[in-house]
Amino acid sequence: MNETLLFIITENQKHLENPYPIVKRDLEILPVPRKATVVIGIRRCGKSTLMRERIERLLDEGVERENICYIDFSDDRLAFLRSPDAEPSLISDTYYHRYPQKHEERVYFFFDEIQYVNRWAQFVNRLQTSQQCEVYLTGSSATLLSFEIATELGGRSFTWTLMPFSFREFLRFRGEAQEIVDFSSRDAAKSAFSQYLKQGGMPESLILPAQMMAGQYHQALVNDVLVRDLLLRYNIPHAVQVKRLIQILMNSMSRLVTVNKLKQRLAGEQKKLSGELISEYLDKMADCFLLFTVPIRSYNLAVQAVNPKKVYAIDHALAMAFTESTGDNRGFCLENMVYIELRRRAQQIFYYKTKRGGEIDFAVGPDHSILLIQVCWELRHTRDREIGALTDAMEELECSEAQIVTAWEEETIVVDGKTIRVIPAYKWLLKR
Repeated sequence: MNETLLFIITENQKHLENPYPIVKRDLEILPVPRKATVVIGIRRCGKSTLMRERIERLLDEGVERENICYIDFSDDRLAFLRSPDAEPSLISDTYYHRYPQKHEERVYFFFDEIQYVNRWAQFVNRLQTSQQCEVYLTGSSATLLSFEIATELGGRSFTWTLMPFSFREFLRFRGEAQEIVDFSSRDAAKSAFSQYLKQGGMPESLILPAQMMAGQYHQALVNDVLVRDLLLRYNIPHAVQVKRLIQILMNSMSRLVTVNKLKQRLAGEQKKLSGELISEYLDKMADCFLLFTVPIRSYNLAVQAVNPKKVYAIDHALAMAFTESTGDNRGFCLENMVYIELRRRAQQIFYYKTKRGGEIDFAVGPDHSILLIQVCWELRHTRDREIGALTDAMEELECSEAQIVTAWEEETIVVDGKTIRVIPAYKWLLKR
């Protein structure tokens, strides 16, 4: 038994309730017997708070405080557990020495920033097989990557991905969800959506003392991911080049990019990177939940490789903190919102090119139930182009329905027996 560890465990049990109001997240975590529940996502998206929500639910269900063990391993008092000589079983030994009767009861272990613990994976596996317990893990996305979890825990885990606030969660944060979800007030919906467009969904950015601080906050968050989750994690020697690459990609939100053009641009700024390294760094940015790329719809990997990819940020407001454009970026922000919402719904996402060169922003799902989605701020100036590309794609992919997501417009368009539903963004984002 370790006295410092015991003190932290018992003190945490006295203060299990979150001191701040918790915004209920739409991600429903369902524990799987004898598998650790792992929550991953970009830094500061609310992973620890989600665990607090689970703890409060357990308390409401009547679980005793002594059956809940919450430890944040970023606590400097627990630095001794980071040593290569540290034995992590000290954690469970200390808990069960304090509560020996709990060997016969279900215990709930919540380990935050678990990556700080030496040989944490072996410890978690042993704990799950030797005790009646549920184990919940959160930590830096640099360490708790899905493929690494699968390797380290050997199939004894189930991973959940938490994103920044969705529009529904944003409304819940503002305390006005129900009226808008019921669509009983269009004016309230438009006002809330305008705020979501401006502020984005990173939880901490919504409680800043002044909105003018948001840009600085978002830039600092990206820099934190750059340094801790990319440069230090992978020992990358190209700090200047990678930082500039991220800035370029943020400015390319919802646009097509190619590795070759990125390579040429960096070379033109005297920040050379090979095409192979750029591709590798793009994959690592996706692993850290910072930026994602979407390929063209094709089952031929060679076709995907030679065609441009569309790039999206984890949060549109995060990307806007790096914008170099003075133009109207609302359409790009809206498209980014739609992409992130599609990721929440666990869809297989591509973009599509018609035989006549029309571009469809999203082609989602398998062939037998493919959904085509076009995104534009308003149809006034691009109506013929958007509808023409969609009807061509519907014909080629044998679809009878498609969607156009706009800022405010709503109508149903029928062309040659095919239906295109124009849906305002606030309605589309609130669909289950």
